Formats: sequence, C-alpha cells, structure tokens
Amino acid sequence: MIRKTETPERQRAPGLRGQIVTIVALVALAVAAAAWFWTTRQPPQVAAGPGLPHGIIVVGCGAFIAALIVQIYTMTLAEVLETAWDLLVGLFALIGAILKGIWNAILGLFGWD
Repeated sequence: MIRKTETPERQRAPGLRGQIVTIVALVALAVAAAAWFWTTRQPPQVAAGPGLPHGIIVVGCGAFIAALIVQIYTMTLAEVLETAWDLLVGLFALIGAILKGIWNAILGLFGWD
C-alpha cells in the first residue's frame, strides 16, 4: 500500500542501457581503428616515441573493453550462458574451418580434390 506522501519506486527501462553501451562500444572501436589506420599510413619517424594517435588507440580500446564489461554486467545469467555457448560453438566452427582448409590443401597436393 502506497501512502499519498510516499512516491512509488521508479521503473527502469531494461533495454535502453544495453543499446547505449553498444553504441559507446562501437564508437570507441571505430575511433581506435581510425587512429590505427592513420598511424599505419604515416611515414616512419626515426626518433619518434608514442604520440597522440597511440594514446587515442589506447583510450579507444580501454573504452571498448569498459563498454563490453558494462554490457556483460547488465545481462542476465541466461543471456551470459547463451553468449558463452555461442562463443564456444563459434570457436569450434573456426577450428573446423581451419582443419578443413588444411585437409583440402593436403588433398590438393595429391590431386584428390
């Protein structure tokens, strides 16, 4: 029972935080990738140490990792387990694709492909 002097608890929108975190993670990753691309396109400098692009890469990667941690923190246990299962299945699929490529290369050497 809520009295007239008390205010009811505020309801949170569950999906909004996850979408904001995803946008922050993608922007941080894009900034880090752009800084890396810019760094690789510059001519090499002999006595140069780490500069601004390197700092941008580090900050962007740090923001990306922080956004991923927040995304995982907002997930339920079922979502975490489902994501872990998807990662495991994806890892096995990647290993299978690598082994299939190696096997096809071996068969190609013998002319059995």
